[in-house]
Amino acid sequence: MPRNDSTSMNKTPSRPDRLWLALLSTLPAAAAAQAVDIDKVHRLPQVEVVHQAPLPGLDVSVEQYPGNAQMRSDAQIERAGATNLADFLNRSMPGVVSADIQGNPYQIDLSYRGHRLSPLLGSPQGLSVYLDGVRINQPLGDVMDWDLVPEMALADVALIPGTNPLFGLNTLGGALVLGTKSGLTHPGTEVDVSFGSHARKRVEFGHGARWGEGWHAYVAGTWFDENGWRERSPGHLGNLFLKLGRNLGDTSWALSYTHGRSHLTGNGLLNQSLYDMQPNAGYTFHDQTRNRGDLLNFQLTHSITPNDQLSLVAWHRSARRNGSNGDVSGNWAEWIESCEKPGTAHCTNPAAPGYIRNNAVFNVSQARYSEAGTTLQWTRQAGAHQLALGADLAGSTADYDHYQQEALFDANRVTQTIPGSDLEHEVSLRGRSTRLGLFAADTISLTEHTQLSLSARWNHSRVRNDLGHPAPYERESFTYSKLNPAIGITHAFTPAATGFASLSQGTRMPTALELGCADPAQPCTLPTGLQADPYLQQVVTRTLELGARLRPADGVLLTSALFRSVNNDDIAFMRAGISQAGFFNNIGKTRRQGLELSVHVQRGTWDMRASYSYLDATYQSSGVLFGPLSTAARPNEFHPGTRMAALPRHVFKLSADWRATPTVVVGGDWLAMGSQVVAGNESGSRPKLGTVAGYGLFNARASWQVYPGWKVYARANNLLDKRYVTYATGSEDAFPGGVAVRPGDDMGSSRFVAPGMGRSFTVGMRYEWR
Repeated sequence: MPRNDSTSMNKTPSRPDRLWLALLSTLPAAAAAQAVDIDKVHRLPQVEVVHQAPLPGLDVSVEQYPGNAQMRSDAQIERAGATNLADFLNRSMPGVVSADIQGNPYQIDLSYRGHRLSPLLGSPQGLSVYLDGVRINQPLGDVMDWDLVPEMALADVALIPGTNPLFGLNTLGGALVLGTKSGLTHPGTEVDVSFGSHARKRVEFGHGARWGEGWHAYVAGTWFDENGWRERSPGHLGNLFLKLGRNLGDTSWALSYTHGRSHLTGNGLLNQSLYDMQPNAGYTFHDQTRNRGDLLNFQLTHSITPNDQLSLVAWHRSARRNGSNGDVSGNWAEWIESCEKPGTAHCTNPAAPGYIRNNAVFNVSQARYSEAGTTLQWTRQAGAHQLALGADLAGSTADYDHYQQEALFDANRVTQTIPGSDLEHEVSLRGRSTRLGLFAADTISLTEHTQLSLSARWNHSRVRNDLGHPAPYERESFTYSKLNPAIGITHAFTPAATGFASLSQGTRMPTALELGCADPAQPCTLPTGLQADPYLQQVVTRTLELGARLRPADGVLLTSALFRSVNNDDIAFMRAGISQAGFFNNIGKTRRQGLELSVHVQRGTWDMRASYSYLDATYQSSGVLFGPLSTAARPNEFHPGTRMAALPRHVFKLSADWRATPTVVVGGDWLAMGSQVVAGNESGSRPKLGTVAGYGLFNARASWQVYPGWKVYARANNLLDKRYVTYATGSEDAFPGGVAVRPGDDMGSSRFVAPGMGRSFTVGMRYEWR
């Protein structure tokens, strides 16, 4: 780490240093962000620490990390006034973009540098999430359940960019690392109660304590309930976090338990005609998800010598997901299409054979997950070397069942099951996987100002699937192995200027769900029709990153990063023939490259942040993508250079807080998103679908400390009540204008959109005692 001494201050930069400094000088001098809350007890330390691996021990300052790592504390999360963790990441982290595809605040799709993190089964996941050293992506489809995260218990959030192999499988775009509070770090009591638009209510509490002989404990909980801003979309959730630990000097341990459950309604995409009439409407009802999760985690660190440390994490977690929703019946849709020609008897006479009355199906899905594992890591400080060796072993099971029942949409498009009809078992999947990882790392101080980081991880995984329909097929087993290396370097040219570069490789193993629908000869309608599981190649991603950090004045930090990430053997859902079924397949190369620029200014009573990110995400191979409107006559083809859908090229974020008086803070943030390609129209063969227009949102906030420890606040999201959409695709429309098509009508195609939430308000009170 650079030292602020006279020697380094007066040293004339070398020729390579001058080249790096020229790059640094291109950083913009824009500004934006979040105010310093001087009455907040917990602040980020002067030197922010980055975990280079899920377990502690291999830590460096952010100035020494060879990538654009981003850190936020619990104080910054609270002050931002975001709805939840996903909303906070979207507002504050450069390169992060959200899409409200389901229409529920806890079912948000996030992407970072073009890699996705989603709660939707079948989505191609590209980010890993860790909570206290435990990877919490769910086993079946690597999905992320935002509703099971104990948000009140979070002490810090870090976004580690790139394909860092030390974070294991599926870390293609980066890793989201969450750390929790303890009685040692957060003694005292916190209570937060808020009320908002759409009958939204939220209560959070946290209490930490420490006492003699190193004992400490912490408890936190969240309760959330709302009617939902979309039509017929109530939701509620609750979670509890408990931690007990002891610090004995050379040895410390902690045992934590996390429990969460939710009942969420996300009514999904809306056809364009209904959106134009009523932006908060639902297309059909209801799409409900019930989640429950439990995580038991034991953490241990032991200092063998002053230079040697052992770290251990052992965990067991389980989860259940029950879903139900109504969909348009495929048989009815085909019948409507066949009735476009007038005079057909089975279309006009309800008593005629072939007349189809039931226009809906009621889907029920059940998923059960269970996972156990352990990670052991040894670190040693040996002169200029910070060494680490470790291993992790985990095994998981994932059971998925899907049922279907005949149903009918009523006049309000609510699914009503047919009395006497059976709930038929359509699909059964039993997935079992084991994974072993061996890793090594060395951070070397080459000189006083230069650090070299070397790391490698060998992954060995096995996936076994039992597929039923519902009768079981022959069991399939797949094995994947890969050695992934990484190298990075940082150099401090002056105490105020640092450059960094890294080259890394990571892999994503196909999920049990993808393997269960990977045969072109037996396509499926994901995720309801899993058929067969031939071999898929694992995705191999290589990332190059180059950047710099500059501190031109006290309280000012500028950061820039250039990155290029190439996925080899990427996996996508492909269209099978002229049907609307499809299959997962390796599609060759995809590429994501771009730029991140950010500035953070803390001056006097002002705290501001601004960031700009540019993303160029394209296919680098050829093929035909799945889509309801992709036909043999007008296939949704992609070729090298075809732009990926749902990823804006340009994103600008600005936030500022001003401490008007010692007890009053006012602020706001502005988010500007560029246009996007409509999913299913990557080829541009459907001009009618257009593009997703860019938009800008302004949020405002204010707080007043009425008495020491007591604070009241008010927040307004989308203050200007901007109408916007965050995602769009194309499909056949069975309810143009909200009315079901009839025999003889033309079931035309339409654009379906994910509406953004309109203006909303929140007021609340917060109590803190330390």
